[in-house]
Amino acid sequence: MSVPRLAAVRLFFGVMLLAGPPLQGQSSLTRWSQEDRTVIGDFSHITSIAAGQMQVFVTSPNAVVLWNPGFREWEGPYQPPTAGYLGFVFQSLVDPIDQSLWMATVNGWILFQPAIQLWDRGTVPGRVLTIALDRADPLAGLFLRTTSGWFQVQRGSSIASPSAPPTAPQVPTTPQQLIRLNPALDANRAAILQTPGMGTAQYSAAAEAFDKQGWYIGTLGAGLLFLPVGAAIPVPMTFGLMGPVARALYRAPRGVWVATNQTGSAPAALTYVRDDLRSFSSLTGSLAFGLRFHRAAQLTGLGRDLWLASDIGIVRVPTDGASIEVFDYTRGLPDDRVLSVAAYRGAVVVGTFRGVALIDDSLKVRPVGAGFTGRAWAVTSSADTVWFGTDLGLRYALPGITGLFQPRQLSESPSFQVAVLDIAWKADTLVGMTNDQLLWRDPATSEWTLGPNLSGVLGRLRRIALFDDGFWVAGERGIAFATVASPPRAVLRVGEDLPGIPLDLTVQGDFLWVGTDAGLVRWRLDAIRP
Repeated sequence: MSVPRLAAVRLFFGVMLLAGPPLQGQSSLTRWSQEDRTVIGDFSHITSIAAGQMQVFVTSPNAVVLWNPGFREWEGPYQPPTAGYLGFVFQSLVDPIDQSLWMATVNGWILFQPAIQLWDRGTVPGRVLTIALDRADPLAGLFLRTTSGWFQVQRGSSIASPSAPPTAPQVPTTPQQLIRLNPALDANRAAILQTPGMGTAQYSAAAEAFDKQGWYIGTLGAGLLFLPVGAAIPVPMTFGLMGPVARALYRAPRGVWVATNQTGSAPAALTYVRDDLRSFSSLTGSLAFGLRFHRAAQLTGLGRDLWLASDIGIVRVPTDGASIEVFDYTRGLPDDRVLSVAAYRGAVVVGTFRGVALIDDSLKVRPVGAGFTGRAWAVTSSADTVWFGTDLGLRYALPGITGLFQPRQLSESPSFQVAVLDIAWKADTLVGMTNDQLLWRDPATSEWTLGPNLSGVLGRLRRIALFDDGFWVAGERGIAFATVASPPRAVLRVGEDLPGIPLDLTVQGDFLWVGTDAGLVRWRLDAIRP
């Protein structure tokens, strides 16, 4: 989308947003504190940057984050109390008195005070062209130059009044001004703004570092960059995810790996999110091809490699940045469409749309359960037995024996001949998840039992994650805690507590992590423990 067209779209929807009622109701941040629930979204689109004495403020359409140059770590993200609040911010400045953030929208302003997490906003007549502070009068508040003239928002006020221009205006730097100061940014535009998969970003914001040692540069599509003094090519500064759809999670030391789908201009990516949210690192593959996949299904790790079940096969992604490798039908998989993957004795077991396979430690693909050509939605293992969730219930494979097998009780009862979409172990109890409920095998008696219905509250079930004496269960309408024999408790609902439909979840350290189609959510377990 061209810059003029993008500006026109922002203007139209910005007026609709700020002039009328909020696009959505109050967000659950009025119910949950920032520490209890944090939403980590797509930060590849930067809308403004403001550099203060201690911190650098960076805005996206959904949140504000703070970079601390002294400690080289992030703070936030901070979401406003109303959905859509930040959607049309295009400039920002740091108040020199209290280090709060003033933001310009197409027809108004927003104030964020991070020390007390207070948000305020207002509107002005006409369209906002730029905002300014007055170096001659730091206590004067914010000035807005609009198509209807100058307006001033005095400190502590929520009303913009007609005003004379500031005596010594301090205004945000535009990307065009930065390019004039650093022509290399234009000369090297193709290299700087190229995204994985041959996509192209554009410059959107700029701010000089307070210590004058470089420039922070915002882009639409390539995230935040930093250009040190004397350099020709800026370096990436990664925060958050590379796309909005957090499809698959893998628990790792001190954090989680997140697989995000390719959506619109956002490339497919794998991002490591540290549990304290102070650092992030993303793997996006080569510039020409990216990570190749479009949709992720499940993620696991083995040694230094991540193994991703996807729509193009199994993608092996070394975490040291080495070249990726794709295993598909041409290399021995039953089907390119992979549904599940699990590590197993130095190898990975793969479930596809048309059968199952194993990739051994020499990266050779070997068939498993020869003769089975159905869908394998889930996979897990115990000793020499590999269990699969299929359209007709749980089945298992044994080493050296052809075919998949099913316990007699399951094969004889129609109640158990249903799709099993996820599998987990609770100590030595095998637990499966159907569309509607949990089923499990009592290790003492080997008897199989169906639990109570969960989908009535949660919608069609998607994933389970072991926690304490039960599981966190994700469904299309929310997540909840349940044991194998209990109804759902501690229900967290889509639209009230979750920003989107849950797609995957895992427990790591003190947190429950939930991947949704609108970002990654980190819940503090003490805040939601049933």
